[in-house]
Amino acid sequence: MEKFKQFTILYIEDDEGVRTVNSRFLTRMFNEFYEAKDGQEGYELYKKYHPDIILTDINMPRLDGLSLAKKIRQTDQTTKIIISTAFSDKDYLLEAIELNLEKYIIKPLTSRNLIPALTKAATALEIEKDFKINLDDNFYFDNKTSLFYLQNEEMDLTKKELLFLKLLVTNKNRVVSYEEIEQFVWEDEYMSLNSLRTTIGFLRKKIPFNCIKNISNMGYKLNLEKKL
Repeated sequence: MEKFKQFTILYIEDDEGVRTVNSRFLTRMFNEFYEAKDGQEGYELYKKYHPDIILTDINMPRLDGLSLAKKIRQTDQTTKIIISTAFSDKDYLLEAIELNLEKYIIKPLTSRNLIPALTKAATALEIEKDFKINLDDNFYFDNKTSLFYLQNEEMDLTKKELLFLKLLVTNKNRVVSYEEIEQFVWEDEYMSLNSLRTTIGFLRKKIPFNCIKNISNMGYKLNLEKKL
């Protein structure tokens, strides 16, 4: 149980009675715990706190659990998402597989079905946070701290610079669209192309080589091939 305390969790459930009971259980397991009464409120809390684990019901007002997971997966493949539902539905199961969900739990939630799901999520997080993503000699991203380092010194980046570079690194095998950048880096703010270019311009001056490549009319991607 002690291993859960290093992670943060967001619990989303529209049934107040069920949410109250399970919240008591989860607050004893996690030091940082957030709760929401529907998918939309849950999505707002996700954007604000970026929890390590999300435990959400499927059938909820305003935004259901699978739609919430789809929105998150547009820009985030690392947050562990556990879905709970009162029904066993093959269509739901197929969607859950496509969304890279950690577990699909049939209600009611009990220690018997919840703890194995949380353990699986925590173990995956520990493995992911145990390695570094090397971008160059002595230039790397540390999953454990979510920070960039140069010559083993933490790089002095603004919040937007850090989030932008992290978004590219954690999606290093594909192009990150302008929409994804706006959602992840600018969050609730409007992102103009000028403000994006300004942020990238300052960032390029801080990194040891230009690993940021613009893909015309699409977005940006990580480029680790240095030009001679």
